[in-house]
Amino acid sequence: MKIIEQIDVLWLKKAEIVRAFEVEHTTSIYSGILRMADLLAMQPSITIKLHIVAPTLRREEVFQEIGRPVFAALGGRALSEICTFLSYESLTDLHEQKFLEHLSDKVIEDYEDKSQEA
Repeated sequence: MKIIEQIDVLWLKKAEIVRAFEVEHTTSIYSGILRMADLLAMQPSITIKLHIVAPTLRREEVFQEIGRPVFAALGGRALSEICTFLSYESLTDLHEQKFLEHLSDKVIEDYEDKSQEA
């Protein structure tokens, strides 16, 4: 429970966590990714989507950290396969969608940026 409490944003559907977001404006990218990895390590069967939210200029740093060897096999999956990058700009675009309240959490997939390694 302590690990879940430390994650910045959790997207819930009914009582189930479907997405987790770490917002890294000026803080260490590594610490946010480590919290995501801790969540997966403690709940290896969990199938939620993971996202790091940060300014566009931190994109390469996010993918560099996600691709570290220590995150290569979490519950049989590499973090680079299940954690994406969302820029502030992409979330601003998403926020401006007219009928946002009628969309499901899958709308995030149109705005996320996946690792080239995945």
